[in-house]
Amino acid sequence: MHDEGKAQGLRDQGAEVVVADLERSETLDTAVAGADKIYLLISNGPNGAQHGINLIDAVKRSGGRPHVVRHGMFGDPRSRINTQHEQLGAALAESGLPVTTLRPTFFMQNTLAGAQTVASAGQLYWAMDDAKLAMIDIRDIAECAAAVLTSDGHVGETYVLTGPRAVSFHDVANALSGALDKPVTYINVPNEAMVQSMTEMGMPEWTSQGYAELMDGFKDGFAKEAADGVERLTGHPARSLETFAQDFAGYFGGAQG
Repeated sequence: MHDEGKAQGLRDQGAEVVVADLERSETLDTAVAGADKIYLLISNGPNGAQHGINLIDAVKRSGGRPHVVRHGMFGDPRSRINTQHEQLGAALAESGLPVTTLRPTFFMQNTLAGAQTVASAGQLYWAMDDAKLAMIDIRDIAECAAAVLTSDGHVGETYVLTGPRAVSFHDVANALSGALDKPVTYINVPNEAMVQSMTEMGMPEWTSQGYAELMDGFKDGFAKEAADGVERLTGHPARSLETFAQDFAGYFGGAQG
């Protein structure tokens, strides 16, 4: 992590914390020293690929050869966000380090961005038209990452991670309706409105535009088929949209369990 102020909470949980900054490769030497496995997740920004390359450079200086588990993404190649992830993937391939790639698609938890309007008005706004995609619960991604990091036989493998079936945002609204015991309606908005809303909430415009590009890909059918990566790695099917809605109902204004 790069913020000493946030380190104590992790230390309290027993973690060994190294304060470093992916913007500055020289600060990463202590973090990678002696590491045998690294979980690498870059930010969704214009410097994301360079952040990962900075870490690769630190690994090279260390003389080690850790197994790098790269948290990539399963999104439309036309998105600037996806381009950053693919540039890092190419740099890792060139490095010769042992690599496993996880490629999760759109997170169910992204819908929490609409929790306020769901709670106040029973309305979920998103720029997805009527398209379907096999969105995934991030808890499944965490389990998949743990499985790869704690077992052997994954070097060189790429796992596409999705939910159990493709769903639309109408389906999301219906699942929330059932979990909240009140009507929830999906309202489609144009990309421009989504970008404006995201930037007003503090997201950089570059990233907001990148998400709009991802939505265009999903609307064109990207990720409309479910993959079996979650079950292959965890031994159980991916969590359903209905399970997500029930478990997170409180965040959308439902009764707290």
